[in-house]
Order: sequence, then structure tokens, then C-alpha cells
Amino acid sequence: MNDSDKKTHIRNRVAAIIIKEDKILLVQHEKNDRKYWLIPGGGVEFGETLEEAAKRELQEECSLDIELGDLIFISETIPPDNHRHVINYYFEAKISGGDMKVNPDKVLRDAQWQRIEDLPHMVIYPQTTREILEWAQSKTVEKISIGNRWD
Repeated sequence: MNDSDKKTHIRNRVAAIIIKEDKILLVQHEKNDRKYWLIPGGGVEFGETLEEAAKRELQEECSLDIELGDLIFISETIPPDNHRHVINYYFEAKISGGDMKVNPDKVLRDAQWQRIEDLPHMVIYPQTTREILEWAQSKTVEKISIGNRWD
């Protein structure tokens, strides 16, 4: 993709919210000497459904097989300089197989089960902690489309 395509290309990213007991699965990324956490998942490839992308990404990142549940909420990530535009689709998911093994790549560093109560004290991108906590506690969210969450 060349630079002019980046300015008009919208990236679709699917994320799988997996909660087990009082913990949530998060992956750690590192870019430009910054480490942060996010819900596991990744970009949807052309011709791939959101479900197929989520299953592929969890297998690639964590060696886990998942069953994708319902859509929980959607956020966008658009920085002030408009150099990128990402639409993030957050789904409920359950592990159906595999043993967690992190497969590091150019930005992926780790995957861990984190206590849900610790989320407000963690650096999570995009900033969706409030919605994740709301859903973890009540299985509902106030709004499905939560808007731009660029940090």
C-alpha cells in the first residue's frame, strides 16, 4: 500500500473479548519504544469475514482457537492528523481449543490474563476500558458505536 492509499484506506480490525473468571485476555504491543495493551485481534483481510479474521488472529497471536459470539461495541481510531483510520469491532469470544503460546512479531510482545479490576490502571489502546468494564460487569454497554478513541 503506498502513502496515497493510506490516506483513503479504512482498516477494519476485529477484537475478541475473552473473559475467564475475573480475568481478561490482553496482548501487549510495543511501537516506538512504547508498550501498551489491547484486546487481541487484528486486521480483516479482503474477502475474509469478521469471524474468520478473529479466529485467524487469535491463532496467529496466541495459538488459541475461539468461538466468536455477539458484537459488543464498535470504536474508531482517527488521529488528529488523519494519517490513519481504523474501525474496531469488539466481539464476545470463548476459547474452544489450543494452549496459549505467544507468537511475537514486529509489534506483538506478550499475551496475558489480566485481572479485570486492574484495567483502569493499565495503558490500553484504543481507550475502551470503560466499555470493557461495563460489559464485563453487566453483559451490556450503553452504546454500540462509541466513536473516535484516538489517544
